[in-house]
Amino acid sequence: MGAELNKNLERMKLLSTAELKTGMYVVAPGIAWQERPYLYMEEGLLSSDAAVGKILEEGYLEVYIDPTRSPIYAEGGPLDAPLAETKEIVAGRGTFRLAPKTLFAAEVKAAAEVHDAAVGYVREFMRDIRFGKLDMGPATELVNKIMHSLDQNADALLSLCRLRRTDGYTYMHCVNVSVLCGMFARAAGMGEKTAHAVSLAGLFHDLGKALVPSEVLNAPRRLNEAERKVMNAHPSLGYEQIRDVPGVIAEVPLGMLHHHERYGGGGYPAGIAGSDISLVGYIVALADIYDALTSKRVYKDGMPPHRALGVMYEMREKELHPEMLVGFIRMLGVYPVGSVVEMSDGSLGVVNAGNVEAPLKPSVVLVRDAENRPLPNIVCDLASPDNALSIECTMSEAETGIDPAAVLKLPGVPPHAGCK
Repeated sequence: MGAELNKNLERMKLLSTAELKTGMYVVAPGIAWQERPYLYMEEGLLSSDAAVGKILEEGYLEVYIDPTRSPIYAEGGPLDAPLAETKEIVAGRGTFRLAPKTLFAAEVKAAAEVHDAAVGYVREFMRDIRFGKLDMGPATELVNKIMHSLDQNADALLSLCRLRRTDGYTYMHCVNVSVLCGMFARAAGMGEKTAHAVSLAGLFHDLGKALVPSEVLNAPRRLNEAERKVMNAHPSLGYEQIRDVPGVIAEVPLGMLHHHERYGGGGYPAGIAGSDISLVGYIVALADIYDALTSKRVYKDGMPPHRALGVMYEMREKELHPEMLVGFIRMLGVYPVGSVVEMSDGSLGVVNAGNVEAPLKPSVVLVRDAENRPLPNIVCDLASPDNALSIECTMSEAETGIDPAAVLKLPGVPPHAGCK
């Protein structure tokens, strides 16, 4: 063996194929197949139990893996708990809500700056990847800022994601998914490294769409079968662009690859199901679907959060991991900040702060009375012992003509009464 081969083997680990597990990265050590005919040498990440099973079925006896590129060997053990432990992560840790450290008004300006910077960065990398360039350098700092803002007051950044209007849905969508993913990881009690990886996977999850031909990506009609096949390749395209970037934790590209796979099968690009789908992939899928349903587009209004979550609840077990979906719903709460609500006395308002201890009793800014006359933006804390009101139902912006972004005075929104 040459010096170069010996050097390569130093960082590899030789295993019997019986020891292989999902999350290991197989490497080709450069040994001629005639010397080791039972050595498996097709390089790549083992992203599912099916991939491991295939190697065993083909009769290979040994394999080299690279621990530095294997998420199962991340610092402190596997990057995430196995999927079998997901129920414990989601259902067994407190309220699954993030208690704010600062007031909404105190954090929203800083959150807007983080949101603007993240949208600008997504715009750049989606443009640059078309020319074969990808600068992931700013991503770590941006995700750190997203996580810090969520720690201060998650409602501030979350309201910007849902209510802000900017050009470029794809850019906004990537940022929104990143925020929702980071929030989920935080609320589930995941470690710092895991939470960072989950948010990063959300930020880059649609990177592959930049490599889809524009006539397919922007087609103003239903795609035909050939076009749909091209579109459905975008998770694989994004995965290929990021998987070999130095320093990237393998769960990031894996989450990107799996975000359109479905719990009961039938997703894409591989049609895998159940425990073959990575934990990060399941989280990105939840965030991706929720933001797509609640976002306003040229051709549709966004659904109110409660309706979007209702649609997603109908997808449990068939398409979405049931326990993780329940955790996601608990995280967002019954009345997310920015929800337009009708009160028990017929007045209308906008939720301006959640309540971790009593989710059915948030704080509401009342903007119209029961006769539809403007009110001077009265703040009503439904948890107050002096309060006699309760929320009767949620309503859409279209139904009421109330602009919650204006009522909440989000940065970049023209100041007016919040009524259209």
